[in-house]
Amino acid sequence: MTLDELNALIWGEFPEHAPHHRVTAAAPDALSLAVDSADLRRGPGGSVSGPDQLQLADLAGYALLKYRAGPHSSIRLRSAHLSCLYAPAPGVLTARAALLKHAKRNAEVRVDLLDQEARLAASASLLFSVR
Repeated sequence: MTLDELNALIWGEFPEHAPHHRVTAAAPDALSLAVDSADLRRGPGGSVSGPDQLQLADLAGYALLKYRAGPHSSIRLRSAHLSCLYAPAPGVLTARAALLKHAKRNAEVRVDLLDQEARLAASASLLFSVR
């Protein structure tokens, strides 16, 4: 699957993210997804909200598993843990997803959120059901 096909698939399933959220690199065990932080909701103090950071991590993990398992696979988030380390700098926020383990029906993914200055803003551990 090409990056354009993967982006079209994600935007077709989640039209609210088109065209702001864009997969910029993909491999069977890693994926990068970028979005301008201006397109995300802000919390108190003007920082990107925690729910939007978790949603970005979830979307990056989902896209990685769709790329790996194919467009007709069924992928559901089962559990998530997000550590918000600090407020990301304004600009592009990049989610870097890495596959930690892919068993028969489950996959564990780590997603690091990096801000415009390539500083780690948040880190997430996600468990997905894959069928």
